[in-house]
Amino acid sequence: MPGKIARMSSVGELEELTARNAQAQARAHAGDFRGAAGEFRALARDFTRLAGADDPRTLGVRLNLARVLGTAKQAGKAIEVCVPLLRDQARVLGPDHDDVLETTQLLANLRYQAGDAEGAAEDLERLLAALSRVLMPTHDRIAKVKRDIAFLKRTT
Repeated sequence: MPGKIARMSSVGELEELTARNAQAQARAHAGDFRGAAGEFRALARDFTRLAGADDPRTLGVRLNLARVLGTAKQAGKAIEVCVPLLRDQARVLGPDHDDVLETTQLLANLRYQAGDAEGAAEDLERLLAALSRVLMPTHDRIAKVKRDIAFLKRTT
């Protein structure tokens, strides 16, 4: 019975973290990026402690942190979150998972914002390879990524 109580306690704690995640997202949508970023950092630590570093919810909170930092024009900090996140997502979720594709796109955008057009183009090349495995060659997203790569290569 003691193990069951501990498990119920952690389930309750995970529910609380899920509610805090929703509140942090609401803060971000309201424009409080600094407050949201602080909460997402705390949530990443708490989810890691309770659910594990490889839990999809932990990875999702880390993605939310990267998004909010990027929106707050803190590209350097967002890149620092994205690079290890992308590696962990690909290992846990697989290289063609939607979250991996989204993080790759986000990382490319952040690198471009930070002035690294070459790094952004490399990220988009990886994104294009993954999209080519999961989408039809004529898909609009593939065409857009190809245009973005061509633009970035012209600017470097």
